[in-house]
Amino acid sequence: MTIYTVEVGGRPVATMQSTSLGEAEEFLRSDAFLNDLTMYEMKGGEPGEPIWDGEAEILVRESSPDEVAVWERIRAKAVRDGDTDPDDENFLTYLRGVREIE
Repeated sequence: MTIYTVEVGGRPVATMQSTSLGEAEEFLRSDAFLNDLTMYEMKGGEPGEPIWDGEAEILVRESSPDEVAVWERIRAKAVRDGDTDPDDENFLTYLRGVREIE
Protein backbone atom coordinates (compact mmCIF):
# COMPACT_ATOMS: atom_id res chain seq x y z
CA MET A 1 0.00 0.00 0.00
CA THR A 2 1.08 3.55 -0.68
CA ILE A 3 0.44 6.79 1.20
CA TYR A 4 -1.17 9.57 -0.83
CA THR A 5 -1.52 13.28 -0.11
CA VAL A 6 -4.30 15.62 -1.16
CA GLU A 7 -3.23 19.19 -1.91
CA VAL A 8 -5.73 22.02 -1.91
CA GLY A 9 -4.59 25.08 -3.81
CA GLY A 10 -0.99 23.80 -3.69
CA ARG A 11 -1.08 23.21 0.09
CA PRO A 12 -0.71 19.63 1.41
CA VAL A 13 -3.73 18.99 3.60
CA ALA A 14 -4.34 15.29 4.31
CA THR A 15 -2.81 11.86 3.77
CA MET A 16 -4.26 8.39 3.45
CA GLN A 17 -3.14 4.87 2.65
CA SER A 18 -4.57 3.26 -0.46
CA THR A 19 -3.91 0.42 -2.88
CA SER A 20 -3.71 2.77 -5.88
CA LEU A 21 -3.69 6.41 -6.91
CA GLY A 22 -7.07 5.89 -8.58
CA GLU A 23 -8.61 4.54 -5.38
CA ALA A 24 -7.13 7.42 -3.36
CA GLU A 25 -8.41 9.98 -5.87
CA GLU A 26 -11.87 8.43 -5.78
CA PHE A 27 -12.10 8.95 -2.02
CA LEU A 28 -10.23 12.26 -1.79
CA ARG A 29 -12.39 13.77 -4.55
CA SER A 30 -15.65 12.33 -3.20
CA ASP A 31 -18.50 14.71 -2.39
CA ALA A 32 -18.41 13.62 1.26
CA PHE A 33 -14.69 14.39 1.72
CA LEU A 34 -14.85 17.64 -0.26
CA ASN A 35 -17.83 18.71 1.85
CA ASP A 36 -15.73 18.11 4.99
CA LEU A 37 -13.04 20.38 3.55
CA THR A 38 -15.57 23.21 3.32
CA MET A 39 -16.68 22.75 6.94
CA TYR A 40 -13.24 22.69 8.61
CA GLU A 41 -10.42 25.20 8.96
CA MET A 42 -6.75 24.49 9.59
CA LYS A 43 -5.56 25.32 13.09
CA GLY A 44 -3.18 28.25 12.83
CA GLY A 45 -4.81 29.33 9.58
CA GLU A 46 -7.13 32.23 8.90
CA PRO A 47 -10.16 31.94 11.26
CA GLY A 48 -13.32 31.05 9.39
CA GLU A 49 -11.45 30.20 6.18
CA PRO A 50 -12.39 26.69 5.04
CA ILE A 51 -9.68 24.29 3.95
CA TRP A 52 -11.31 24.26 0.51
CA ASP A 53 -13.32 27.15 -0.89
CA GLY A 54 -15.04 24.98 -3.49
CA GLU A 55 -12.88 26.39 -6.29
CA ALA A 56 -9.19 25.81 -5.48
CA GLU A 57 -7.45 23.05 -7.41
CA ILE A 58 -7.46 19.60 -5.79
CA LEU A 59 -4.43 17.41 -6.50
CA VAL A 60 -3.83 13.86 -5.26
CA ARG A 61 -0.25 12.56 -5.39
CA GLU A 62 2.11 10.14 -3.68
CA SER A 63 3.20 11.48 -0.31
CA SER A 64 6.69 12.79 0.36
CA PRO A 65 8.85 10.94 2.93
CA ASP A 66 8.09 13.68 5.49
CA GLU A 67 4.34 13.35 4.90
CA VAL A 68 4.57 9.56 5.24
CA ALA A 69 6.40 10.03 8.57
CA VAL A 70 3.60 12.30 9.83
CA TRP A 71 0.94 9.79 8.70
CA GLU A 72 2.80 6.91 10.40
CA ARG A 73 3.22 8.85 13.66
CA ILE A 74 -0.43 9.93 13.82
CA ARG A 75 -1.69 6.46 12.84
CA ALA A 76 0.48 4.76 15.49
CA LYS A 77 -0.91 7.10 18.15
CA ALA A 78 -4.49 6.50 16.95
CA VAL A 79 -3.96 2.72 17.17
CA ARG A 80 -2.41 3.01 20.67
CA ASP A 81 -5.29 5.22 21.83
CA GLY A 82 -7.89 2.85 20.37
CA ASP A 83 -9.14 5.48 17.91
CA THR A 84 -8.60 3.23 14.89
CA ASP A 85 -8.26 -0.46 14.20
CA PRO A 86 -4.73 -1.68 13.42
CA ASP A 87 -6.18 -3.29 10.28
CA ASP A 88 -7.73 -0.04 8.97
CA GLU A 89 -6.15 0.15 5.53
CA ASN A 90 -7.72 3.50 4.60
CA PHE A 91 -6.66 5.55 7.63
CA LEU A 92 -6.77 9.26 6.78
CA THR A 93 -5.14 12.04 8.71
CA TYR A 94 -4.85 15.78 8.30
CA LEU A 95 -1.25 17.01 8.18
CA ARG A 96 -2.10 19.83 10.58
CA GLY A 97 -4.85 20.07 13.14
CA VAL A 98 -8.31 21.04 11.94
CA ARG A 99 -11.41 22.32 13.66
CA GLU A 100 -14.99 22.86 12.63
CA ILE A 101 -15.74 26.37 11.44
CA GLU A 102 -17.96 28.12 13.94
